[in-house]
Amino acid sequence: MGLHDLGRRSLLVGWRPVRLPVAASARDDAAGAVDMTTPPSGGRPAEALLDQLWQTALDDDYYAVRERSPRRSARVLSGVTLLAFGLLVSTAAVQTRTDAPAGDLERAALIDDIEAREELVESQRDRVQELTTEVEELREAAAGAVVDDAGAAVVAADEPAAGPGIVITARSGDRGAAAEISDLDLQLLVNGLWYAGAEAVAINGQRIGSMTAIRWAGEAVTVNYRTLNEPYEITAIGPPELEENWTANPSGRHWQHRSDASGVSWDIVADDELTVPAVPRARLSLTHATSTEEAP
Repeated sequence: MGLHDLGRRSLLVGWRPVRLPVAASARDDAAGAVDMTTPPSGGRPAEALLDQLWQTALDDDYYAVRERSPRRSARVLSGVTLLAFGLLVSTAAVQTRTDAPAGDLERAALIDDIEAREELVESQRDRVQELTTEVEELREAAAGAVVDDAGAAVVAADEPAAGPGIVITARSGDRGAAAEISDLDLQLLVNGLWYAGAEAVAINGQRIGSMTAIRWAGEAVTVNYRTLNEPYEITAIGPPELEENWTANPSGRHWQHRSDASGVSWDIVADDELTVPAVPRARLSLTHATSTEEAP
């Protein structure tokens, strides 16, 4: 309601004014003051004071702010906000209605894909069952088959072999270290003969078996841990087309390249009566470590 300075005026206590003691100069200053004890319209003093307090309860700034009209920018901002909100709601509704058919199509496509995968799995399961049955039949047939012990011994190099074939004689060239025949050259040659159809192969009388090592040791090539000297004579027993097959495969092309680039020489001679020995017995068995019994 606000506070107002009444100065040094009389205070009403009941119906009698109470005056505070003041100096003479202060009394002279208050000589022209309005006596608050006298009502302006002849009414009672207390009622006059209450009327004055009621009329001056609010500050003047309150009335100035209330009478001030709203700014135009505030009205524009409110309108833009409402418009944006309406646009957002409309867009969401349209998007929801548009996405509904797409969702149905995706769901249908997913169902079709699941059904197709289930059919594929079922067909693969049937195929697995068929292959399992076929394997069982082959296993039973193999168990009752007669094994050719003689043929198996020849393939395993456990027995000497004889028959038609070819003999390849190879010598190093004279163009430096690159022209020297290495263990890798002989490995490629032997593998090429196997690929061409050879049934038995020997180098300088050393039969090549499944456990034979052709490697370089010191200054020479070793086969079955036996040192070989040049010229290298490779004997291969096989079908009549053995020579043609070997020269046409990668092994034969490698040796032809070695001859052209490094001067390595080699020649092939066919023979109807060739023999190769068996692999040394030590190269036919595996040597492995065994655990010893622990001491009690």
